[in-house]
Amino acid sequence: MIKITLRLGLAALVLIGSVHSSAQAQGPFDLVISVNRAAITAYELNQRERFLEILQRSSGMAQRARDTLIEDRLKMAAADRAGIKLSGAQVFKAMEGFAANANLNLDQLLETFAQSSVDEQTYRDFIKAGVTWRELVRARFAARSAPSEAEIDRALASAGAQGGVKVLLSEIVLPARSAEELNSSRQTMERLGRITSTDNFSEQARLLSVAQSRVNGGRLEWANLSDLPDGLRPIISGLRPGQITTPLEMTNAIVLFQLRDVAETTSQFPEISSIEYARLSGPADAVKTATHMADTCDDFYGEVKANPSLTFTIHSKSPDQISQALFLRLMGLDKNEFDDMPTAEGEHAEIVMLCTRVYAALEDVSRGQVADNLRSARISSLADGFLAELRASADIVYH
Repeated sequence: MIKITLRLGLAALVLIGSVHSSAQAQGPFDLVISVNRAAITAYELNQRERFLEILQRSSGMAQRARDTLIEDRLKMAAADRAGIKLSGAQVFKAMEGFAANANLNLDQLLETFAQSSVDEQTYRDFIKAGVTWRELVRARFAARSAPSEAEIDRALASAGAQGGVKVLLSEIVLPARSAEELNSSRQTMERLGRITSTDNFSEQARLLSVAQSRVNGGRLEWANLSDLPDGLRPIISGLRPGQITTPLEMTNAIVLFQLRDVAETTSQFPEISSIEYARLSGPADAVKTATHMADTCDDFYGEVKANPSLTFTIHSKSPDQISQALFLRLMGLDKNEFDDMPTAEGEHAEIVMLCTRVYAALEDVSRGQVADNLRSARISSLADGFLAELRASADIVYH
């Protein structure tokens, strides 16, 4: 038995030696980055990239993975110098809290990670670094973050009620996937632009529009004028009820809007703070099949996993960060609706689905809440500056 064990051990050493010479710096635990001599391995980098892809629901997280791991090394080293260490119970509680924010218990969240080959330790390290850093910056900057009474007064004054304008629009979207189709749609839009009746406009929308809103005669819901893209806002604000915009040309389509009504108010109403939407692209047949199988944005994950030819991303952006062309596509959609606006002819297709609109909270806030918000913002700013200093003075080496 000893001879067999020895023989196997020698064979393993020979194998390791032969592989090492031909695959040096290829192993999962090889050093890829050092931060003040603290090592980051290829395995950690791969795990963090997978982890971020799950959190962000997007691919292409390689650079973000490198940056966050470097920052975590700097944060943990700074906390160690300050004598701040978390207990195992504190880390576990934070892990449970993070899972609860995703409406999952810890076991369910860990199972989700495991399905994508993300280890529990990767999740634990991420949580530990985040909570440790929060404790450090609170201890370091608490005395400098308290707002003055005058600052609280100014913040309360700026949060007073503001007037607003909201508009009620109808739309007609015509295809423009080729030069011939573009010319034909332009001629049709010229005729439609002479309509003065909202009923006639809606009837033409039912007959001609290729947007999802055609089922409602092109009628859209009330929209805050301030939520519209910068390029569209002055066009709409210059209309009177019943008037129609000039044709707005975008990729593969032309859009015409009619203003049905406008309302002014002296009280605040919810504004869109962000829009979460999904984009699915790939072979036309595969995209069509996926849309038949998916009822929500998250349903597309299974379809993409089953068909690697599909590309799927979910984004969350404020209205000002979204292009006018894309905003027009999202404007007429309800939650979990996708547009069937035409894409370029051929084998490739793309659809956009609205996941949700997030509205800014407008409830009254107390003086204490305003003070807490100012304090949190100041701590966040001081923490960002502190981290930038740590990174600027760090010895970071890429191997």
